[in-house]
Amino acid sequence: MPVIDSHLHLFRSVSESYPRTIYPGLAEADLDVPAEKLITLMESAGVDKAIVVPLGPEDHYLAEIVKQYPGRFAGVGVYDKNAPDQAKNLDDRIKKSSIQGIRIGEVDANTDTPDDPRQFSMFPLLEAMAERNLRVWFYAESSQVQLLEKVLDVLPELTVVFNHCGFMVSLTNLAIDQYHRPHFTTEMPPPTLDLLGRLAERPNTYTHFSGQYAFSHDPYPYADMLPVADFIYKTFGPNRMLWASDFPWIVEQPGYPEQLALVDHLLPNLTQTERQKITGGTAASLFDF
Repeated sequence: MPVIDSHLHLFRSVSESYPRTIYPGLAEADLDVPAEKLITLMESAGVDKAIVVPLGPEDHYLAEIVKQYPGRFAGVGVYDKNAPDQAKNLDDRIKKSSIQGIRIGEVDANTDTPDDPRQFSMFPLLEAMAERNLRVWFYAESSQVQLLEKVLDVLPELTVVFNHCGFMVSLTNLAIDQYHRPHFTTEMPPPTLDLLGRLAERPNTYTHFSGQYAFSHDPYPYADMLPVADFIYKTFGPNRMLWASDFPWIVEQPGYPEQLALVDHLLPNLTQTERQKITGGTAASLFDF
């Protein structure tokens, strides 16, 4: 069974050919993270394939590498808030860059959210994604997760992958650490596990096993993540967990192979079959390469 890195970022330095979103302190305009750098690390760590998520709605480099390395990469796009027609935007991006999902960070931006989920600002996009069998990559604060729960009552067929162990984050808590990685201030274990567990009762929900560095208060291998790892193992199970590196933020610390080794550090009692599911089998069931 292939080993699949289920969430990472590849991008070029900003140019006319490669426009992209800039994140000060994290992904400055001159930062260049080409596919070749990742492939070298993947091969040394025994990782076969990867799911690439751009930094923003610009798919230029994603489209290029999916074609350049057939069978190696699958793509998840990022929500384009400026698209006048979300359904058409999806169809255009599926055709041009072969995206198989969209990453979003909210369900409704209104301060006075309506009761009917069909009136949520993101519902047309989510409905269009359900119709096209696209995966929702979800990374948001708990209030938005509660709204997503209402959407799933209406769109139960929608497949949702909660990013980074299902942590529910607010950008107001985002900092950049000494290794130029994102870090969020949160309790360990987080108080949102009950909400995550409620979402896990729905069969079309999944979670990444990734991003531990961004929340842990401990050095590698992040011992304070053990209760979180145990919780998502018990609630989602290996068939709905996807290991991911969150490359490139982890290259310097803890390192790419060390990120894969967290599966064994934090889930030491897995059977071989369960480990294979988490490190690739689940991703292979959701994505075409």
